[in-house]
Amino acid sequence: MTETLRRALDRVGVRTDTGRDAVLAGVVALATVALFLGIERVLATEVGATFGAGPGESVIGPGVRATVLALVVGQAAALVLRRRAPLVCLALTVVAQVAITALLPPYVGFQAPATLVAAYSAGAYAPRRARLGAPALAALAQVLLVFALGGFGVPAGAGPAQHALQVGGALLSAVLTFVGAALVGSYVATRRELVAELRDRVVRAEREREALAAQAVLEERARMARELHDVAAHHLSGIVVQASAAERLVDADPERAKESVRWIRSQGRETLDDLRLVVGILRGRDDEGDEREAPQPTLADLPALLETARAAGTTVTVETEGEPWEPAPTAQIAVYRVLQEALANARRHAPGRPVAVRLAWSPAAVVVTVRNPAGRAAPPQDARPGHGLVGMRERAAVLGGTLDARRTPDGAWLVRLTVPRAPARDPRTPAQEAS
Repeated sequence: MTETLRRALDRVGVRTDTGRDAVLAGVVALATVALFLGIERVLATEVGATFGAGPGESVIGPGVRATVLALVVGQAAALVLRRRAPLVCLALTVVAQVAITALLPPYVGFQAPATLVAAYSAGAYAPRRARLGAPALAALAQVLLVFALGGFGVPAGAGPAQHALQVGGALLSAVLTFVGAALVGSYVATRRELVAELRDRVVRAEREREALAAQAVLEERARMARELHDVAAHHLSGIVVQASAAERLVDADPERAKESVRWIRSQGRETLDDLRLVVGILRGRDDEGDEREAPQPTLADLPALLETARAAGTTVTVETEGEPWEPAPTAQIAVYRVLQEALANARRHAPGRPVAVRLAWSPAAVVVTVRNPAGRAAPPQDARPGHGLVGMRERAAVLGGTLDARRTPDGAWLVRLTVPRAPARDPRTPAQEAS
């Protein structure tokens, strides 16, 4: 059933498989009745006199006609079972066909279309191992039963050779017809199963990709939280030291003590902001992490990172634009990690190709751009973005920035991180300023 016909039936309210099969059964019944009556008319007009009938007189009696028409309608009605019970449907249509053939004169060769539809349905909906065997067996049973009932009209004095020729020809024709229809149905079923399997694979792959991406986000958030924890711990250590110094300066140098208190207040706010970021990132996660403690990277570590990339065989050029300013520690970590990931991706996907790094400083933000030509082997068109991009976007989002990772019109790969400038904070203590 074509998609157009299916939509047409949907519009008139026929939306179930059983309903569609009922419509098909009705159409087959009407077509078979019309075909049978047309054949009867041709026989009456052309060959009726040959078999002892009068001019224009039917060679089929009224009683036989009524019985055959009833069998034809019942045979078509069995098609309602063609999806739910295809083998039962095939058996019922074959039994009805045997009865029809036995009732009609031997010279009236009438094969109802319902048997072909049933054979097709067996190929399309029966269990895989029975899709071709059942129609072939049905064809054999039909021919043998018709022969047993004398439906082939072999003359009484015919020899075994003539009987064998008559039965063999009928058997070959029936098997080819039934199995041919079943082959078409089996092809349709195989294609339907393949499409369903491919769709299922696509759905499973998409779910797996989403799960991996979600896991990558969680892992990146945990890593960022550990980094922010270290930054906050550094600030708190400075606050404790400066509080002790302020306590000693309260009487000796009140102004210096006030400066220390102001610095403590500034650092306390910065630490509070970092801790709020930690809470927002974790959102209730209880993940203490098991990575070894290590100093968190800053912009001062970028030259070493670039040298490491060059030592690995990557040609890296660096361009700086604007007047640099000191971002917040969390922003410095983000810039370092994104640049680290971008260089690793360039080395992985385009080994040996040059990489251009550009840092553009403005009063409002710092923009880090990493650009490299595509590798010699272009990635497949359906390649999914890696989980490294997920982590980079997560870092940018936490800082209120953006990350753009895409292929440019000329085929190069571009990663652009934009980090907005936070309110200026002086990380030095008053004691450090005095010194």
